Amino acid sequence: MSVQDQHEPMPPELFVLRDDEGPILYAPLGRLMARANEPAVEAALAYARDPESYEAMGVEGQAVVQALGERGFFARRAYPHHETGFRPTQTTLFPTNNCNLRCSYCYAFGGEGGGNGEPITKMDLRCAQRAVDLVAQNAVERRAEGDGTHNFLVSIHGNGEPFCAYDLIREIVWYGQDVSDRLDIPAVFNAATNGVLSEEQLDFVVANFNSINVSFDGLPQFQDANRPTAGGGGSFAQVDHTMRRLVEAGVDFGVRTTVTDAMVDAMPDIVAFVAINYPGIEQLHFEPVWECGRCKTSSNAMPASDIFVRRYLEALEVAKEHDVRLVFSGARQDVLVDTFCKVSSGSFTVTPTGDVTACYEVSYASDPRSERFFFGRFDADQDRFVFDQQKLDALSELCVHNIRFCDDCFCRWHCAGDCAAKVLDGIGVDEHHGSVRCDISRALTLNQIQRKLDYKPDHEASLREGSIEDV
Repeated sequence: MSVQDQHEPMPPELFVLRDDEGPILYAPLGRLMARANEPAVEAALAYARDPESYEAMGVEGQAVVQALGERGFFARRAYPHHETGFRPTQTTLFPTNNCNLRCSYCYAFGGEGGGNGEPITKMDLRCAQRAVDLVAQNAVERRAEGDGTHNFLVSIHGNGEPFCAYDLIREIVWYGQDVSDRLDIPAVFNAATNGVLSEEQLDFVVANFNSINVSFDGLPQFQDANRPTAGGGGSFAQVDHTMRRLVEAGVDFGVRTTVTDAMVDAMPDIVAFVAINYPGIEQLHFEPVWECGRCKTSSNAMPASDIFVRRYLEALEVAKEHDVRLVFSGARQDVLVDTFCKVSSGSFTVTPTGDVTACYEVSYASDPRSERFFFGRFDADQDRFVFDQQKLDALSELCVHNIRFCDDCFCRWHCAGDCAAKVLDGIGVDEHHGSVRCDISRALTLNQIQRKLDYKPDHEASLREGSIEDV
């Protein structure tokens, strides 16, 4: 069944999770959780399956159902659903596939034409301008319709280091600011970078960007080994300087660290190093390396999922001490979604060649996955973007509603089936069979639930924070 066919609220979803303390009842659509004893679990599951079973329950079972029902555990809630219709108010531009680093695990073979021999390319300025025009005009129209839109967003990213096309980035930002003034709607600019920037580039970033995400492997030895310059030297000193400048200037920025098997045990040390040396950092993002791209030709390997989870939880304690937000993309219990990212809802990402892709990781026409994820391109003759509606419709189906593998998973409305480019590589959505990332997402999401159960802000316990073991 496609997402478009589902309009009624879903029946109650109730999962039983278990840890060393016993069962946990979890209703993900309401983000409700409670520790319970076994009889309470049996009563709750029986009622969720068949409300008419209530009459045959004993007094204790009925008391459990009544208590849970009063707090919403059996409520029918609307399912999460992504936006349909392609009207993006955000564009992500890849100015170039050139790169000043040669990271050993780069998914895109940055600076080397994607590993497929494609030429080093820089985006045409007109292409970038028309992308800005499109999202800005959509934002104006949607704001007028009252849908909550109040700005348009231009993200600078890349299958290379975007600031290797610094002259183009300046033109894009200046143009976006002009459009903002002309249409009287705010523009937001953010960027992802490897952090190897000149002083002039840093000055421009500080003056013009709302937020920055820096790819950085946390400790000097890992940074220099995993992320060498194109000439083979270390990059730590340059990235360290960049982040200290961002701290000094008060720019909102986060760090994205790729964790390999060789560095997994150092995750707590990485958190401490980053927190101490770059105070005020917005968040630290850990992702295990995925064996693709240049990683296949290097010695990097993905850490075992159980070890990654163990070290992540140790790192989380360090992060709490330093008031740093630590994240992993698949563990987000506070979020209710039906897609992992915007791949199903019209992600408007433009590659250096002017192709439009729904996925950052699929950025070359020679990538076999481009048949699925490329859905448009900039037409220079018409001076506008053209889109393939059939491709957009097919992308819309890449959501957890259509992934049978996820039906019985308590994470399904949180991770939403995980990254489509990774887990659906070469297969249909109905063939999704999970990955080692599922083990990580489940373990870390369970930990988030456990932490909420253990947290009591006052003496008045509730089912969200407390227990029904005495019922």
